[in-house]
Amino acid sequence: MYPSGGNSNYQYSNQAYGSPSKSPPPLQHPVPQHPIPDFGTAVHQTTPSPGLQQHSQYQYNQSGVQQPMMPMMQQQSPMMQQQNPKMHQTYDPNAYTPQPQHPSQQQPGNNLYTQFGFNDPAAQMGMQFAGSAMAQGSAYVEKNFNRWVNMPALRHYFNVSNSYVISKLRLLVFPWRNSSWNRLIMRSETGQMEGFKPPREDINSPDLYIPVMAVVTYVLLCGLTAGLHKSFHPEMLYVAVSTSVAVVFGEIVYTRLGCYFLSIPFEASMLDLVSYYGYKFVGIIVTDVVKLLGGKGYVSWFIFVYTGLCVSFFLLRSMRYIILPDATAGPSTMNPQRKRRLWFLLTIAAFQMLYMFFLIN
Repeated sequence: MYPSGGNSNYQYSNQAYGSPSKSPPPLQHPVPQHPIPDFGTAVHQTTPSPGLQQHSQYQYNQSGVQQPMMPMMQQQSPMMQQQNPKMHQTYDPNAYTPQPQHPSQQQPGNNLYTQFGFNDPAAQMGMQFAGSAMAQGSAYVEKNFNRWVNMPALRHYFNVSNSYVISKLRLLVFPWRNSSWNRLIMRSETGQMEGFKPPREDINSPDLYIPVMAVVTYVLLCGLTAGLHKSFHPEMLYVAVSTSVAVVFGEIVYTRLGCYFLSIPFEASMLDLVSYYGYKFVGIIVTDVVKLLGGKGYVSWFIFVYTGLCVSFFLLRSMRYIILPDATAGPSTMNPQRKRRLWFLLTIAAFQMLYMFFLIN
């Protein structure tokens, strides 16, 4: 390429090409050894500024020889290739072919059934019909459940705290230590009675948390006892649950019939009776735990009699406002009626030990 073996810094002498001369030979522009890449239409369409165009045409070496300067984009290739890697590719108008999209990609989230493979319109219609039927069924069940069960009243019986549960369990085990058995009344701003305070605020208020937990614990203890004796069967849990519910239901029926025949105005709630009759399972659990820990003979019988008396005394004092209303309530609380009601209350308390003996064994 160059007269002296390709050295760009070659200095021409006064005698070149075999003949003396006083002027330098004509300039010869070198031919690029590598092909110039095509930068696409984006580079060819851009028109550089006049100053930049003149500057980019030629560059001078150290000897003053002009050389064709490579495009500015090629000199800055390391930076530009990182920013625009697509500029080094030749543009082809037929290179891009749009790919068809899947229906789930075209409308993501619009049709839930197609995501699970229900592309059939009949299947989608069936799923919509099943969803509407389930919604109507749940609304019907909720409506009828609220009609038979008063949810605000049910929440009242589960409005408990940790301190209340501990105090109530202590009261069930040592009932004679309590001095006041009257329930606290909740009044409005005008002084009218709005009901009784929740269990969280009154230790004498009946609750459903302790009875429900006591029944569940009793059923588990029945299964544990049967397992220790190598005679466990899943049916025993069902028998324990059904027996417990049947005993409590029988007590409620007996109380309601007694109030009806004795002309006792029953102003309490049915949930109050469920709570009071469910407290006996606390005494049953204490007796079962003592028997499991090895207490046999006189020890287990002593614990059973003690817990039975505690539950009976607790019901005598707690259910007094239900069976024996105040004397100012009406003429039905005179001595003859009061004596019958008192015997009725004593029978309710005495039956607790009988029920406990039946459930323990």
